[in-house]
Amino acid sequence: MPDLRVLEWVHDPAGVWSLPAEHVAALAARFPQVRFDDPDTREECEALLPEADVVLGFALRPHNFAKAKRVRWVHSTAAGVGGILFPELVESPIVVTNARGAHARAMAEHVLGVMLAFTRRLHVARDRQHERRWAQADLVRGEPAFGELHGATLGLVGFGRIGRAIGEAARGFGMRVLAVRRRPERDPAPAHEQWGTERLGELLGASDWLVIAAPHTSETDRLIGAAELARMSPGARLVNIARGAIVDEPALIEALRSGRLAGAALDVAAEEPLPPESPLWTMPEVIVTPHVSGVGPGLWERVCEQFGDNLARFLAGEPLENVVDKRSGY
Repeated sequence: MPDLRVLEWVHDPAGVWSLPAEHVAALAARFPQVRFDDPDTREECEALLPEADVVLGFALRPHNFAKAKRVRWVHSTAAGVGGILFPELVESPIVVTNARGAHARAMAEHVLGVMLAFTRRLHVARDRQHERRWAQADLVRGEPAFGELHGATLGLVGFGRIGRAIGEAARGFGMRVLAVRRRPERDPAPAHEQWGTERLGELLGASDWLVIAAPHTSETDRLIGAAELARMSPGARLVNIARGAIVDEPALIEALRSGRLAGAALDVAAEEPLPPESPLWTMPEVIVTPHVSGVGPGLWERVCEQFGDNLARFLAGEPLENVVDKRSGY
């Protein structure tokens, strides 16, 4: 096989989601027979695209797709791939893989973290701390009252590796775990039950906590709207660590304002960054985090190990893992 060229473009203007150079260097050392191109600018990336056999990251876009005549494989360092699946790529023979599972542990702990914050009213305590108030009465007598996760029901929309990690962590707290997914498995573990998507309404009514962990596709766009939120039990809370577009944000805001929902923890938004004028910023029973639930120790090591193992398979002509169904979107 002639020298293979991998074009890496995992560059985030804020630097949070940029692949550190030392990890690219480690991949190059592991695969001396492969040339890794690690450009500094988008212009350099565009110039290198015609020579790339493999794209690691997000270099491929509709405007430059015609240049990618040699590309046979694209690997996303994120689990979600909706942003890179434009029609020309979907219709092409290029294989797409993703980082499914690399973020699962961090996201599961994030979900449990915000759930515990609500249950123990830690967000209220933090607000009062900033006011220098010893707010014992506020915490004990305020609404909603202290609760506990033990014995509560967690409903998961989506039950891939992230959903499974959340379910496993929740069971450790004594929660009942229900999950809806397109293809339920006979063995529901680590959930107590797996249901088909036709039972979403039943899940909504049964859940004290609704966690969105599904990929964003045409089928899940605004999946949770006003009608679905109305089916949730009084006092329930929603946690979204997937994509903002899965939840109808105006409907969510109205459900929170009316008291139909007791609270929401949102790591994603319909528009990111969340606009300053959004009422979600100041709602007392809303916890907003800036799309960081997937960040955690060892993330880039796991991402690069996944890619490296797949690159070894690619070089050997073996089937790749974490292959995305381009038409389904995950």
